Amino acid sequence: MNRKLIWLIAILPFFCVVSPLSAEPTFRVVYNNKGAPPRIMGDDTSIDWSKPGITLELFKMVEKKVGVPFQFKRMPWKRCLYLVERGSADATFHASYNPDRAKYGLYPTRNGKLDRARSIYNASYVFYAKKGSGVIWDGKTINNLSRPIGTQLSYAIADDLRTMGYEVEEETSVIGNLNKLVAVRISLYADLELIVDNTLQQNKSRYEIIEKLEPPLIEKVYYLLISKNFGARYPQLTERIWDAIRDIQQTGAYQVILKKYKD
Repeated sequence: MNRKLIWLIAILPFFCVVSPLSAEPTFRVVYNNKGAPPRIMGDDTSIDWSKPGITLELFKMVEKKVGVPFQFKRMPWKRCLYLVERGSADATFHASYNPDRAKYGLYPTRNGKLDRARSIYNASYVFYAKKGSGVIWDGKTINNLSRPIGTQLSYAIADDLRTMGYEVEEETSVIGNLNKLVAVRISLYADLELIVDNTLQQNKSRYEIIEKLEPPLIEKVYYLLISKNFGARYPQLTERIWDAIRDIQQTGAYQVILKKYKD
């Protein structure tokens, strides 16, 4: 049986929630099964609701504020985007702006421009290199690059780097990219600073040969990407969800959540 058909059948019960147009629906959210501490905790399809990550706790507060039930399911990032594109899932996160994604998904806007006030958070992409590699990054250009630049599969930064003229090799995980860097199968690794730094901290002896290059490559803003299908059916609810993301982040209760993941 076709592998794509197999996983579609496997998740069918999750996506078969049907609501009449007159009623507000269950909001079906898919997100990455790779951890991104402290925003997403854990590295599999399970969700530990005692400490799921900052963004998940934010969304539970959004759920309560808008009065609509949310359903969450974890899967590979590329599949998350595919299901939002099909309209088989209503939203995914964390999605930076990408013109291809904007063809099938909605970002919060104000006066025709992206509304950063209704984003989830922002973070920097940085380069990592093997110590002594001789690769130089001055903030504009890369020198002494002999092999491809590694990124995570389907991350927007891969397209950015290709547009800059660099050869890119995509990998499914942080660990996979770090191992390729150590083995000199790639010359640089570009990824979110928060995620990679956390992995390096947890594996100091294993990756002590890896260094972070300054300055950051780019700062990206991350949003809840909502399918155009859902937005067309429930335009007011779509705006309420984005508004709640903004409003809750300004509350004391949200600051308590941030502190929880610093302790």
